[in-house]
Amino acid sequence: MRKPIFTKSIKILIVSLLLLAVFFRKERSQKLMALAFILWAVVTVGILLFRQSGKLFKKCRALCSALKQKIGQMMESSEEIPSPFPVQEHPKEPVPPAKPAFPAPDSREYETMLLHIALRITEKLKSAYPQAVWQWKDTPSLQDILKGGTIRILVENMDTYTHADISFDRFGRIHVEPMVIGSFADTGNGNGAGAVPQPSGTDEDSTPEPSVVDVRVWYELIGQKVLEELITDLNANGHSMLTIKENGDIVVSCQKKKILKATLDSFPGKAYWKELVSILEENELKGKISDDSLQVSWI
Repeated sequence: MRKPIFTKSIKILIVSLLLLAVFFRKERSQKLMALAFILWAVVTVGILLFRQSGKLFKKCRALCSALKQKIGQMMESSEEIPSPFPVQEHPKEPVPPAKPAFPAPDSREYETMLLHIALRITEKLKSAYPQAVWQWKDTPSLQDILKGGTIRILVENMDTYTHADISFDRFGRIHVEPMVIGSFADTGNGNGAGAVPQPSGTDEDSTPEPSVVDVRVWYELIGQKVLEELITDLNANGHSMLTIKENGDIVVSCQKKKILKATLDSFPGKAYWKELVSILEENELKGKISDDSLQVSWI
């Protein structure tokens, strides 16, 4: 492309110079010829630069397109191939921990879990009081029970106890705290509200309860509390041993006499005494079985 441009421009330059030399005087023609040469050089160089710049622009444009295409291919490949280094994402807001899902109060799962809890409570109570019956004081919340909350129940046939607090620890073990809760009764005749029922005195009321089924439960519900309170007082007075008779009476020796201190309800029969001795040893007490009594010492 350069050869035709130079050929045509040189011909035009030569013709222009000849015409200037012919039609003008020597001094003036020389100035005009120099000016024509300069003009020719500027125009020629301008045309060459313009063409070169157009080619350079096309090359730059093609290079940019190639770079864009290459970058696009690299981005696609980076999405398909997992990065060897873990990418840590920082969320804008902290995600709260997932809360444990509880069944709906009206669902069958909810009723089944409450029924299972009720059966465990019944089993625990009847181990110490075989004739015991109970009911919820208020409808319990399954969520509160599973979180270790305390639920109160109404009990019957558990000696003088009227209520009990039920709770489960984090290991799923059930704890029962029996108690007596009463109210001021109205005095008066008749069977009106607040009348205190009188014992009937029938043979049915005096029928002894069946033997204890679970000695450990009996000790947790009845024996442990009575013995701990009594031993604390006796130890302060210098005693180191007490005796439990077959009927549950607790006596101590004082001036060669047996003094009655308390009575254990539903005391297990002799067939359970060996197991009771083992339980006492777990609680740092020493038991010794005799013919008609159980001796308990703590020093």
